[in-house]
Amino acid sequence: MTRALPWIVALLISLTANGVMTGLVLHQVVGGPRIDSGPPHDGHRPPPGEGRQGGPGFNIRAFMRNLPEEQREIARNRFDAERETIRELMMDARDAQLAAERALSATPYDPESAAAALNDLRERRFAMESAFEAIVLDVIADLPAEERMQAMQAGRRGPPPHRRGPRGDDRRPPPERF
Repeated sequence: MTRALPWIVALLISLTANGVMTGLVLHQVVGGPRIDSGPPHDGHRPPPGEGRQGGPGFNIRAFMRNLPEEQREIARNRFDAERETIRELMMDARDAQLAAERALSATPYDPESAAAALNDLRERRFAMESAFEAIVLDVIADLPAEERMQAMQAGRRGPPPHRRGPRGDDRRPPPERF
């Protein structure tokens, strides 16, 4: 066993965890299908997005829902227009993740190839995050500070908890996309 092996294993675990977390966040942002992990409500699954409780992090959907209607429409249009580009950036980042894992676990190990693969991964993740940030910045550019802060606070709190109607049933329209 070489001295570097534990560090390589730790790095692989870290890269995998980062890739999974990035994928989960992006999956939420681009509106991918959900798998509800919460208990069923009276034998029925909760509507998508309402089975989760707000946790740490930033919920882009809650943020968007708390924007004024005009800005929400702009956000929907921008995300729809950029959906394919963002999807390609996500796939590029995933490919770079796999290439980095292969470079780090290659036998014989080539430190220069591994460093280049990690640098490529970092650049692709940055490009993906920059695409999301550009949309959010464009959407909130003309908002007054108070409305920006209200939307930011909503994003930090996450989605609202699942609530029952007055008769115990869920007679509500389906949730909006943002």
